[in-house]
Amino acid sequence: MQGAILQVKRFGFLLVLLLAGCTTVTEGTPTRLPLATLPRLITSTPTPEMVRGDALPTFTPVPLPQQTLPPTPTPIPQGKLYSPDEIQSRWVKNAGPATPVGFRPPPMPVPLSLHPDDHYWLARPLPSGSRNYYLEWYPFGTDVLMPELAPYRIHHGLDFPNEPGTPVLAASSGTVIHAGPLPSPRNGVNYYGNTVIIKHDWQWLGQDVYTLYAHTLELFVDVGDYVVQGQLLAGVGSSGEVSGPHLHLEVRVGNNTYGDTRNPALWLAPFEGHGTLAGRFVDRRGRMIPGASVEVRPVDVETAVRLQRTYDLSVRFDDVWRENFVVPDLPAGKYILLVGIGEAMYRRDIEILPGRTNFVVISTEFEFEPTPTPEPTMTPTETETPAPSPELP
Repeated sequence: MQGAILQVKRFGFLLVLLLAGCTTVTEGTPTRLPLATLPRLITSTPTPEMVRGDALPTFTPVPLPQQTLPPTPTPIPQGKLYSPDEIQSRWVKNAGPATPVGFRPPPMPVPLSLHPDDHYWLARPLPSGSRNYYLEWYPFGTDVLMPELAPYRIHHGLDFPNEPGTPVLAASSGTVIHAGPLPSPRNGVNYYGNTVIIKHDWQWLGQDVYTLYAHTLELFVDVGDYVVQGQLLAGVGSSGEVSGPHLHLEVRVGNNTYGDTRNPALWLAPFEGHGTLAGRFVDRRGRMIPGASVEVRPVDVETAVRLQRTYDLSVRFDDVWRENFVVPDLPAGKYILLVGIGEAMYRRDIEILPGRTNFVVISTEFEFEPTPTPEPTMTPTETETPAPSPELP
């Protein structure tokens, strides 16, 4: 009996403890722990099939780029060694394409003075793609050399025939002192046509130097403009007294006058691989001989024979060289020079070195007596014939 009562008490005590554990605690709200944030997955833009939900999205496969393998290097052939004699025997003189007619290499850079007396300080006044070499049959200091043409006048510059509108470029830097027509101070005739004159910003032997560009089609500079070498001045034209479009170039030293011109060929830099021949042909007393024939024959150079004449006595020679003939733009090499007048002919074997003036003096054993210019005579005035007097009876 007592054992049963004891079991009932134990059961009651356990029941009380169980009910105490189920009692709600109201002393505060428990802090909730934050839920872990899952990373967002980046998905492609849904296609219409994905929006409808009735099909899985489809993707077009992109082909992977094919890797380009580096080219296999070509093995360098091992050539045969040749001696200098063998190389010379294998040289073909006329190999390669023919040189275009009238081709000239680019001019040498300026200023150029390989010889101490040279003054190649002017660049060519025309682009290399144009005819920037002078007209051979009308050189400085002589009249036209073509017998079929009537005499014109002694040339005080160089002519460069070109198509109308070909750019005319400043030969060097300086200030434009004239831009427009240039009528003659003697008779008012506009021989030069549209003309540009530049006074350069440097001197030679203490003297000012000017360049004149005549017969132009149009002008792109005004008086007072400062120009640099190679700047566009005008276009080639045929204004003034001309027979066709060309540029007439003059170099004036000391004063800006017609009588102070010098040969531009001694101022324009030669072409690459070319040189200038200049000389003095005098009698035994050292006096200049005008109008003598000058012939330059190539020996080991493929170029044409060049013909000229010595200067007329009315033109000025260079202050240093004191020449009376110049043959420019000769390819470097050996030549035969023939100079003569009347029955007398003189020969010199010469070599032209590139980039410089090659000078020769030929003195005769006779004295040159120029033909005197006839004195002008007065035109007799016509006198009225007196009327016959009436006979007296």
